[in-house]
Amino acid sequence: RGLGFASITIDTNGYLFNDILEKVTPAEVDAFSFSLDGATARTNDRIRGRGSYAACLAGIRRAREKGFHTSLIYTVSRANLEELPAMGPLLAELGVERFFIQVLGLRGKAAWTGCEPGAEEVLRVSPSEWREQVPAAAEAIARRGARVIYPRVFLHPGEKFECAGLVADNYFVFPNGRVYRCPLCEDFPVHSLIFEDDRLVDAPRLNETAFFRLNIAEGCVMNALIQPGSPSGGGSGGPGHTIACCLLKDEILPPGDRSV
Repeated sequence: RGLGFASITIDTNGYLFNDILEKVTPAEVDAFSFSLDGATARTNDRIRGRGSYAACLAGIRRAREKGFHTSLIYTVSRANLEELPAMGPLLAELGVERFFIQVLGLRGKAAWTGCEPGAEEVLRVSPSEWREQVPAAAEAIARRGARVIYPRVFLHPGEKFECAGLVADNYFVFPNGRVYRCPLCEDFPVHSLIFEDDRLVDAPRLNETAFFRLNIAEGCVMNALIQPGSPSGGGSGGPGHTIACCLLKDEILPPGDRSV
């Protein structure tokens, strides 16, 4: 806060290690953001580990008691899509103010590996499942009082693709001095900026910014380049759908909330 940042959020799985709630105050940190992947302990703990549901709810209640704002992240997959609508009553009970819906990785092991060892089910939701269920659930959850933010993931036919690297200012800062504009690149040394003498300067090329202006039929070029595997193709030999930028999201405000 002393460096001039307008808002500071700490992400946590709910366990709140190192007595973090005793070391910071609401004057220093605006909010704690928790992760939960099910409206019930049975579903969440199957995905995130035994006891994680109870730990997350207890952490939210403790943070609220200390006066912190709270938000919650829910990663949608076929393992928990049916429970998404039930998150509305739970969020209202806990007093969570912001609800972030995320999508399971569209490519790679996360999309194909089941929650149980040896499972081979496809866990990522299909474009039709996402479009038909997630926006409607988000609207219903917002009506119960939480601000809901979620990515479009799959663009509708004819909808224009936009890359946040070109139309928004997002910076992902790492302790080693690397600064990324795209979160999909964070496991690779293609960061676009670095800190030198406490100032942000451009990193040497070739870096992630060289890819932001590339246009491909699939939409997000970073998703195509960096993550292995491929979503199902279309009948004409091209992609079956256009993937939206993961940083450009839709936001639904609860009734009466006109804040920006």
